[in-house]
Amino acid sequence: MGITELNHINIRTCKMEETKDFFVNIVGLQIGWRPDFDSHGYWLYCDDVPIVHLSGSDPGGEPRTNHSGRGGGLDHIGLFANNLITMEETLQSNNIIYRKCLASGGKLIQVFFLDPNGVQVELGFDAVREGITPENFEVVDAPGLGV
Repeated sequence: MGITELNHINIRTCKMEETKDFFVNIVGLQIGWRPDFDSHGYWLYCDDVPIVHLSGSDPGGEPRTNHSGRGGGLDHIGLFANNLITMEETLQSNNIIYRKCLASGGKLIQVFFLDPNGVQVELGFDAVREGITPENFEVVDAPGLGV
């Protein structure tokens, strides 16, 4: 048996619409087809792949997706993206705190921020494609974010 791809991640949330709006309006995923389950939720797509599933969490129960679990289990969601300038403008205009750093010997730009449930999202950008060099890169620091 050989793994060929990551199929999806699932976020359980009591903030369904806020989380859906975040991943659509901030991250840039699209709402797509989802089977007719008994419960409310969304499948959020990158092109034709449903990579983020949202499902309801029992508001009276223990949270299954929580910020305090970061680092002790699933630490973050990592996605690759294009157009760093537009992403930073989107984050800033929505008052989302983020961290931006240069990694992999200056080849990769990492942007970290939290979704409405406290799930850390990492967006990776190709530095060459974005026109970024170690000389023109501007660090954005935010305590508690990043790897």
